Amino acid sequence: MMSVYKISATKYRPKTFIDVVGQEAVTSTLENAIKIDKLGQALLFCGPRGVGKTTCARILAKKINLNEGNNIDDYSFNIFELDAASNRSVDDIRSLNEQVRVPPRIGNFKIYIIDEVHMLTTEAFNAFLKTLEEPPEYLKFIFATTEIKKIPITVVSRCQRFDLSRIKSTELFEFIKKIKDKEKGKVSD
Repeated sequence: MMSVYKISATKYRPKTFIDVVGQEAVTSTLENAIKIDKLGQALLFCGPRGVGKTTCARILAKKINLNEGNNIDDYSFNIFELDAASNRSVDDIRSLNEQVRVPPRIGNFKIYIIDEVHMLTTEAFNAFLKTLEEPPEYLKFIFATTEIKKIPITVVSRCQRFDLSRIKSTELFEFIKKIKDKEKGKVSD
């Protein structure tokens, strides 16, 4: 039987906050916010490409929706990802506003991860404001962006903001060495 091949980006994508490289300040803040129940209704992850914004959003979404006794796959039932680069119109956001009215069936929250949120049109942001200002208790939004300046201040001001920084080359080097060891590969320093 042939084994299923996984590309390394998928195979080694972090599954927990402990696995995230170079973002300890953000991940520990998120862990503490969860512990003391001080996580906002809308969170904004910003920073350069490839630093873990979407990965942290996915980990956070699963973590806050995981209840004791749930099947391991149950927590993802009410987590939705939307790419704002291709779903950027006012009609897309109106549709989203309709969807968020239905409470979750499993888990604590209905969570929407909106990647590249800066790509939404001005009209789409305006259509989204009412939901962002007065979200139901069961609703969480997690936004990710590389271009914070393109997001209206009316949206940014309603979010808990987390700035992810570039990963240090020494941290990347150590991470690549771990992968090399797991894969039994040979890579020179």
